[in-house]
Amino acid sequence: MNETALVKTLAGHDDGVLSLAFSPHGKFLITSGEDNTIRLWDNPDGIEIRTLRAHKGDVRCVAFDPDGDVFASASWDKTVRIWRTSDCAILAEAGGHEGPVNCLAFSNDGKLLFSGSDDAAVKVFSSPQGSLKETLKPDIGDIKAIAVSSKGLLALGGMELRLLDASGKLLKDNEDYLYGIKCLAFSLDGKTLAAATGMEKRLEIWNTETLEEAASVKDSDWINCVTFTPDGKQVVTGGTAVKLWDLASGACLKTLEGHTDEIYAVDVSPDGKYIASASNDKTVKLWAL
Repeated sequence: MNETALVKTLAGHDDGVLSLAFSPHGKFLITSGEDNTIRLWDNPDGIEIRTLRAHKGDVRCVAFDPDGDVFASASWDKTVRIWRTSDCAILAEAGGHEGPVNCLAFSNDGKLLFSGSDDAAVKVFSSPQGSLKETLKPDIGDIKAIAVSSKGLLALGGMELRLLDASGKLLKDNEDYLYGIKCLAFSLDGKTLAAATGMEKRLEIWNTETLEEAASVKDSDWINCVTFTPDGKQVVTGGTAVKLWDLASGACLKTLEGHTDEIYAVDVSPDGKYIASASNDKTVKLWAL
């Protein structure tokens, strides 16, 4: 275990932690979990600022808008909520999904919020108003992962990987999965897409300009979640450990061990100094990158 990398363990959730996100300015970290709560933490001190009894079911995903003024949450209770960051007030509750909502992503301008559900639909809501603008039916089954690039590409993950342009036109469809996609992330410049395949133990790297797979890295561990470092040169994954990968060589540069159960989410602070990881062991860990 790389003990020198561990900065702090955040304890407070009463059940598994499913999602987390740093605010765009790096001041806050939000986490959510199977205890139906959202927790707001000061970064990097790790002081819990607020606990929100947010939903009537698991809070499966949280995400900040690009300005950090609002954040959104998605739940097993089939709803999406939009919150004001400054006082954690609810600005909108968006319904319409017929199944648990698994994933969220804001558009690059923050005016739209995309949500994916076990009902096989993607809903597009206005933000922060929460009004339904559009419903997409990509025909890939349960939607487990969503990512939106800085160039407007929409990536969807379920039993297949699909890339759509801003108008919803299908650009790429990849069906080469046994278990499907668990998590998707774009680099900040929008040129690269990373896909985590969970039990398939494979990390895929896609070139979004050619729409071709640029690299595939096989690991001995599950790859449940993935995110890019701000410079786009490395990716961080989570399974039973947190791992840092070099994109150019495909080499694992660092393995951070310490969680006692599966890792469900990872994120990197905007300044590139910290990694946060969320686990079924009910904790969040902050690591020095």
